Amino acid sequence: MAFALIVLAIGSVFAGYASLGGRFERFLAPSFLVPEPETQFVALAGPPFPTERALMAVSSIVAVAGIGIAMFFFLKRRAAADRVARQFTGLHRVLEHKYYVDEIYDAALVQPIHVVSEEGLWKTIDVKVIDGAVNGIADAVRGGSEILRRLQTGSVRAYAASLFLGVVMVLGYYLWR
Repeated sequence: MAFALIVLAIGSVFAGYASLGGRFERFLAPSFLVPEPETQFVALAGPPFPTERALMAVSSIVAVAGIGIAMFFFLKRRAAADRVARQFTGLHRVLEHKYYVDEIYDAALVQPIHVVSEEGLWKTIDVKVIDGAVNGIADAVRGGSEILRRLQTGSVRAYAASLFLGVVMVLGYYLWR
């Protein structure tokens, strides 16, 4: 993964400098056109300003200097890095914990989503509502089949008596009305 990130970083540096004008920018110009009401196209970006180039150069110098300082401290003088870490313990702790971004993200997003998912969705919706409905239907079918099982005795006399009782009830209903 580190190799892929390095390749992407190098590519983004070259793309940033390539956008300062020249053949590459003219090649990509049709991709950055916006139609106007009269269906004429106007380029969004004008020619690069000198401050843009200066800021890119300064940021590149700062990045290379940072890489150089890191290489010096961590590859050549490890004892000096440890001494600076002891000297600036608060800053070292903040940098070591990556500005506490992961902890803030965990507290603000991950844990609330975890609680809502576990307590609300899983234990309430899934277990009580969905499982309750499925188990309730299964219990109703089981109870109904228990009653029907007891009614089916296999006795022809019981079936004839049930049929006779049903006919009498239907006739009684129509005669009573």
